[in-house]
Amino acid sequence: MTQSNNNNGTPKSSRAQTSLLNFFTTPKKAKAAERDSQEALLEQADAFMDQDMLEEVENMEKLATPSVRKRKTTMDMEVDDEIKPSTLPRNGKNRRCIDDDSDYEDQPQSPTPARVNRKVAKAPTLGQLRFNAAGSSFTSDNDPLAASLNGNARLQGSSSSGLSSQSLSQQLQSPPRTPTDAKRARASAFAKKNEERYSWLEDVRDAQGLRPTEAGYDKRTLLIPQSAWKAFSPFERQYWEIKSRHWDTVVFFKKGKFYELYENDATIAHQEFDLKMTDRVNMRMAGVPESSFDNWVAQFVARGYRVARVDQMESRLAKEMRERGSSAKKGDNLVIRELTGVITAGTLVDPALLTQDLATYCLALVEQTQDDDSGNPTFGVAFVDTATAQFNMCTVPDDDGDRSYLETLLAQLNPREVLYVRGGAGPGSASRGRSVDDAVLSSPDARDGMAGISQATWRALKNTCAPTTDWIALAPRSEFWDAHTARREIDQYFSPWPAALQRAADTQPLALTAVGGLLSYLRTLKLDKDLATLGNFEFYSPVQHGSSLVLDGPSLANLDVFETESAGANGSLFSLLDHARTPFGRRLLRRWVCHPLGHADAINARMDAVEFCMGDAGNEIAAALARMPDLERILSRVHAGRCKVADFLALLSGLDAAAGFIAQMRSTYGASAPGRIQALVALFPELDIQELRAAFDANVAETEGRLIPHAGSDEQYDEALAAINEVDAWLDQHLADARQRFGCASIVYKHIGKEQYQLEVPTSVKMPDSYLQLSATKSVRRYWSPELRTKTKQRAEALETRAMVLDSYQTRLYARFDRHYATAMKAVSVVAEIDCLLALASASYAMGAPACRAKIVESGTIEFEQLRHPCVALGRGGSDFVANDIKLGRRSGEDAATMVLLTGPNMGGKSTLLRQICLGVILAQIGCYVPAQAATITPVDRLFTRIGARDSLLAGRSTFMVEMAETAAIVRHATPRSLVVLDELGRGTSTHDGEAVAFGVLHALCARLGCLGIFSTHYGLLADSLLHADTLLRPMHMACAVDEEQHRVTFLYRLQHGVASKSHGMNVAAMAGVPEQIVSRASAIAEQFEQRLRQRRRATETATADASQMLPLPLQSDFANLLRMAALPPSTDSTAGYEQPIGGADAARKANENQYWSCIIDHLRRTMALRHNRPAVDLV
Repeated sequence: MTQSNNNNGTPKSSRAQTSLLNFFTTPKKAKAAERDSQEALLEQADAFMDQDMLEEVENMEKLATPSVRKRKTTMDMEVDDEIKPSTLPRNGKNRRCIDDDSDYEDQPQSPTPARVNRKVAKAPTLGQLRFNAAGSSFTSDNDPLAASLNGNARLQGSSSSGLSSQSLSQQLQSPPRTPTDAKRARASAFAKKNEERYSWLEDVRDAQGLRPTEAGYDKRTLLIPQSAWKAFSPFERQYWEIKSRHWDTVVFFKKGKFYELYENDATIAHQEFDLKMTDRVNMRMAGVPESSFDNWVAQFVARGYRVARVDQMESRLAKEMRERGSSAKKGDNLVIRELTGVITAGTLVDPALLTQDLATYCLALVEQTQDDDSGNPTFGVAFVDTATAQFNMCTVPDDDGDRSYLETLLAQLNPREVLYVRGGAGPGSASRGRSVDDAVLSSPDARDGMAGISQATWRALKNTCAPTTDWIALAPRSEFWDAHTARREIDQYFSPWPAALQRAADTQPLALTAVGGLLSYLRTLKLDKDLATLGNFEFYSPVQHGSSLVLDGPSLANLDVFETESAGANGSLFSLLDHARTPFGRRLLRRWVCHPLGHADAINARMDAVEFCMGDAGNEIAAALARMPDLERILSRVHAGRCKVADFLALLSGLDAAAGFIAQMRSTYGASAPGRIQALVALFPELDIQELRAAFDANVAETEGRLIPHAGSDEQYDEALAAINEVDAWLDQHLADARQRFGCASIVYKHIGKEQYQLEVPTSVKMPDSYLQLSATKSVRRYWSPELRTKTKQRAEALETRAMVLDSYQTRLYARFDRHYATAMKAVSVVAEIDCLLALASASYAMGAPACRAKIVESGTIEFEQLRHPCVALGRGGSDFVANDIKLGRRSGEDAATMVLLTGPNMGGKSTLLRQICLGVILAQIGCYVPAQAATITPVDRLFTRIGARDSLLAGRSTFMVEMAETAAIVRHATPRSLVVLDELGRGTSTHDGEAVAFGVLHALCARLGCLGIFSTHYGLLADSLLHADTLLRPMHMACAVDEEQHRVTFLYRLQHGVASKSHGMNVAAMAGVPEQIVSRASAIAEQFEQRLRQRRRATETATADASQMLPLPLQSDFANLLRMAALPPSTDSTAGYEQPIGGADAARKANENQYWSCIIDHLRRTMALRHNRPAVDLV
């Protein structure tokens, strides 16, 4: 490689060699100063590696993510046509020419590199600088500094006494090693050096000194011994102060143009993504370019890692300005770095990291046990969607032993992270007597939520939440604030408090405790102020009694409302409805599906609006919403001051577009629109944001992504600009004076690298000795005059000041817009609801024909004609789908029935029929069309399902136990306005036990509750026992055609009256491929069983010749139950009436009784009338 010479004729590489030799021959000083100098020299070597590292990482990104465009960068030095020697400053001080964002704070200033030709001084290539995973090795054929570092590896930190100049000279003069030898030597030296320096990492302990295998270990913290702290360099100390508090988090540490990862984090990056690993500042290191930070963070988070971001809070020039006049020791004044955020899968806020439009929740949970005999738990819950800064809280009072209400809440939210008090059940909780939290852990009797969660609650959490849920145990009070601490800390955010928080503090302390745990956690992530200060706190009710149809957790799962067991979201009810054009509309639509409407007036009003959107108006609205950004999330980012300029411009444009189409709807349709549409148009607020648009240069913002204020709109920017203009005016005058003084009109300013405003003078002009020559060519020389050197420094500082002002201007502008937050959110909510109405209209079209608007009545009726399953679309078997009629209700006439007893063969379509009836009711109450020829329904208050067979191994529950738990919830909470669907209840136990359980439950539904429902079963004896005892129970079956000889069954999927003769299990077994001999033998045994059963029936009938004079067993049970209910104390609830549970809702829940006088009396009237073959009489 050709060398460029300095003014003394010394080659550049020789200067590097001399610098290295001088370093080793310097007398020994204090250990800290020696260590800093060694690291400074290594930083010089690292400068040569940056470019190849950048190219290598970007090449990897290009292979891993083709959409990431490779950025072309270079470290080639600025050049002229010919080479002239550079002149060092006359004052003898070394100058540096580095990038402002580079991080060389640990090294002394080095001489300015000569201005050389690209071909002469090109940075070493990847072939010359070689990296390996154990520790980087590099060679450069003509670079003694690189060769010496390869030969001697990395110096031994503070324990090294230095090398003699003689030994170094011998190594510098020795033949260069092969690349393999150099690589091995460097790896060996690095390992030997750090074996003692970082030996404490081989025995990892948390801040309390506990090992990972010990109970109570806190994986978030790391114990670093004092001896290690003393050996750290200033930079290491800066890094480990942050890392020791986030040991379980991958820390991206900003250094110059890179985010670097050290030690264990570097190993993770190497193993997970094959990033090259080297050693710097005594640690293993991997790095990624600053420009691709979002891309790499998204990949780490997708792999389940938490990511911490540590940023430089000042540039190099700002650091020098800060250090001016400082008495701190050289090397101690590092570039200021701070932890700016911790990124987790449940708290994503950056739009670049958000991969879906639906909300992702972080949920905090506390539990307390009731002080009565029931022992039922009460929960305080708070959760937040960090992308929109929307907080919700609730108290789940007096939940049952199966945590039914809690499971419903979790099924609706599907939280990504769950926070709970450490000390009870769950991962990260130690057994009592061993945990460091025992001193502050409350007993369950304290009832303050600080006792941790119970084992039953932990089982419910694991059974309901997704497998990808992160479980985070927080220490009581210190990390998960109790109600008292929460009150004190919330005062830092608000004065006065938001209404919802104040209500929680006054009446629901457990909910406030949950909010305290959530805010404490967000504070550790540096998100609390960004999110909480918006004040978006609301109460949430998982079960909105009276106002909506309640869908509990099992129903959401059994009906595939949000996810199917096999295909995830595809094929679910929500996927059918999800035609929203905007992300915030999708989130609102999901809440609508969780809580369908419960009142006829509200349902009809929404249906009117949906039909309006199915006309021409819908096309106009769809066009306006098609390109609208996620206004709700951007508003949250603007409040936090972390919004990108492009997103801010999109927000302004989106609000303008919303105001435009709302104004068009107002003028075009006016009073002709449905009532709900008129109400939404009237609710849309006036947005006064034109002042903000006029405050900055829109063209620059769109093209360059910078907010530049117009003159006069920002005082700080005007002052910074005036300072720059003042210096520029001086520079113009200085150039004019130079031309006049030296009599040369060709003198001009030349800008080379960071050395700006060099006076370029022909070589024929003699310059004063006070002028500093910077560079030269054959024809010109370039100088700084003493005054010019000062002014260029002033101008650089003025530019830095302007940059800081522009950064703060963006924050100030966002703060000005934030005053309109409430108004903007009101506008967004209006647009979101219109978008949901349009989505329901589109979904109604997508169902195909027939589809209809359901008729809403109040007579306790559910009727469908030619009902199809809504999720079986045309083109996927929908054209062959067999539609069916279904009628349920308390009508007068022969076909009146509140409960259907459904029988039929296996695979005959019973479960599909159950699901499509439930989904038809949900669609109607959401306000959507129903896939039927005609539909009439009475709004249902709750929908209960028990469909399919599944166990819960994590919760320790068998298949039959899961069935019984879901059935218990139905019997406990159903009302006469509920819809209950039970599929093959009792199949998880013996035949006799299962049939008895099915009999008891079906009789209770008909004789005690009076709800509407369908009871699917293979127990044929239920028909014999109950059909003649209740006129409101109708037998129906799924028809089929059977070939007994061939053991073939043809499923007709047609619902017909009557009881199926058989379940035809043998035929299905043959169809499934069970060998013929097994099927034949099973058929013979089944025939024997049936013969024995018929013989027993005949014997029983003969022995009880007077059976007609005896009351049937169900009727005996009804009269006994009547006497028992009459003996109960009367209700003290003044609101309890004929349609309330006997004894009132609270008393019934505590007594575990749920019966209704209206049902009991009506059932007895009908039964007695049927027995005596006469019309029903009033028994009251």
